Formats: sequence, structure tokens, C-alpha cells
Amino acid sequence: MSFHVYLEPELESKLQSLCKKTGKKRNAIVREAIREYVDSHLSSEWPAAVFDFIPDKDLPPFENARNEGLIERDDIFGGANK
Repeated sequence: MSFHVYLEPELESKLQSLCKKTGKKRNAIVREAIREYVDSHLSSEWPAAVFDFIPDKDLPPFENARNEGLIERDDIFGGANK
């Protein structure tokens, strides 16, 4: 399929700079960008990076922070809330 796309001058300039930097043709970069955009927006799965995440072992579990920082305050309807 072939179609035309209007690019603002600033984006066109950035694209030209990227072509020079990477040695890739403009159409190749645009195809790659569209492919990545479509794939990321059509995917219904979590990315692998989510499943491969390894938390810092020195950080306390998230659950420990749930009640930290909560202070008692007056209930606007009377009484006290926690």
C-alpha cells in the first residue's frame, strides 16, 4: 500500500536527521514506526518487560507502605476516621 503523509517542518527535519544518523531510508523509518505503533496498540498482552521485572531486593514490599503515612483526621460528619 502506498499513501502520503504530511509532516510538520520540525518533524520532517528530525526525520531527515535520523536518516543521516542511522543510514536508513525515510520510508524504512516510517514503516518501522508505524509497525511498532500498530503492534503496541493492537496487543492485548502485557509486554515481556512486565513479566521479566526483578524488583530491588533492598526495597521493602509494597504492602508494608499501605498504612504508612495515614493520620487520624476528623470526619466531616463527626467522629474520627483513620
